[in-house]
Amino acid sequence: MSKIVNRIAAIAALALAATPIIGLTAAHAGETNAPIARIKVGDLNLSNPADASEFADRARSAGQRACSGLRGLSMRACLMDFNEDLRDALSERQVTELRMAQRAGANIKLATN
Repeated sequence: MSKIVNRIAAIAALALAATPIIGLTAAHAGETNAPIARIKVGDLNLSNPADASEFADRARSAGQRACSGLRGLSMRACLMDFNEDLRDALSERQVTELRMAQRAGANIKLATN
């Protein structure tokens, strides 16, 4: 009888040990590298101050949509992370054009890295 109890206990211990591994695998499978927001820039000339301002408006509204549902400091942190990711996603040419627009008078914060 004790041999059966020992086997059941060993199987139960193995099942308990495997439970977190299954959970981690499922959580990892749910991760995607898909962008959370898309900002259309193909129709804009980012060196033009008016177009650069339009891009900044689009980026601001995309950030608001991406961080919707959060409040207070969490919302602020989410927007800061969104803007940092956006700056990292901009190409060198886009950054250069945004800096040119900023020098020409566009009031945008995305031009600085």
